[in-house]
Amino acid sequence: MTGTPVDDLLARADRERGGGGRARAAEEFQIIRFVAGGRPYAVPIEGVERTERVPTITPVPRAPAFVRGVASLRGGIVCVVDLHRLLSAQEAAGPGEARSLLVLQDLSGRRLGVLSSSLPDFERVRRDQTMRAPAAEADVYHGAVERDAELVGVLDPSKLFDHMEKLLGDGGA
Repeated sequence: MTGTPVDDLLARADRERGGGGRARAAEEFQIIRFVAGGRPYAVPIEGVERTERVPTITPVPRAPAFVRGVASLRGGIVCVVDLHRLLSAQEAAGPGEARSLLVLQDLSGRRLGVLSSSLPDFERVRRDQTMRAPAAEADVYHGAVERDAELVGVLDPSKLFDHMEKLLGDGGA
């Protein structure tokens, strides 16, 4: 016996299943996929505080084009952005109607609302299914996954917040 009886039982069950149990779970993570500006994106589930119906968005005078405004959510205020415009500085070819709002958060407590023209789709991803983000886009992406024959960028919320703050510091570029 190497540990408690429960540890031994779990270890034996893992061996009988081919050792996959906890090791396999550690190799997976969850993402939330969504579409913004006609382009698919994903974010690790721990980077999403919640998803909501699109609330009333109040425009902010003289804000950069990527800032859609602010919204009141459960007693708090969140800045709402057009993700496509934030990342590309271009208006989306087919922006579509916003169907949901994802409230992203990072470990330091920063929050940001991102409009999605699709309902969020939760899924598990194996680490061996991920690809590194291209060097040119590593400033906002954690990596990428292939879904439905399409490359989906997995956003890193902390990097996204840093990118937005840099743009705001530069006058909204």
